[in-house]
Amino acid sequence: MRSILLAAVFAVGVAGCSNPVPSFIVAPQIFWNQSNQLTNTAFALNVQDNRPTNGTLVMRDGDSVKSYPTTNDLTGQLQQTLSSALTQQGARISGNEPVIVTLQINQLEANAELKTVEHVVKNSVELTLLIEREAGSFNKSYSGKSSFSGPFKLDTAVAERELRVLTEQVLGNMLRDPSWQDFLRN
Repeated sequence: MRSILLAAVFAVGVAGCSNPVPSFIVAPQIFWNQSNQLTNTAFALNVQDNRPTNGTLVMRDGDSVKSYPTTNDLTGQLQQTLSSALTQQGARISGNEPVIVTLQINQLEANAELKTVEHVVKNSVELTLLIEREAGSFNKSYSGKSSFSGPFKLDTAVAERELRVLTEQVLGNMLRDPSWQDFLRN
């Protein structure tokens, strides 16, 4: 009797690992000291999603692979976040400027490997910054990786947070890089 009860509890616990993902939101914020680093610079800002699929959370459970997009507008969120951070630095962003700054999302993914007693999540973010103007162009990639693990069922809120933090770190590294700012100013 005890073994039947234990088997039933175990089956319910394992079945709980396969719940659908109700939402997955990536909404990075950038906390950057306000300055005038980009004063007298004006450009159009675009964000492009160049990922092969729109899956941001990939869950692997044995042979089963399920991919979930973000429930928010990822490109719109990054556009808004970057616009705010850049205008705080003195930049003027307008759609009809001859200088075009494009942020390409090449990879932005939380890849979860689900097992009976644990889960392991590997995050990858790769962004490319392109600047096009009459005098030439600038192209540089910024990336980061992180991972975490935990017991039993994956908490999607933790996966959201970890991917958001990694995205914020990659964006922060990009924004602190003086090479693209120098290219814009000269």
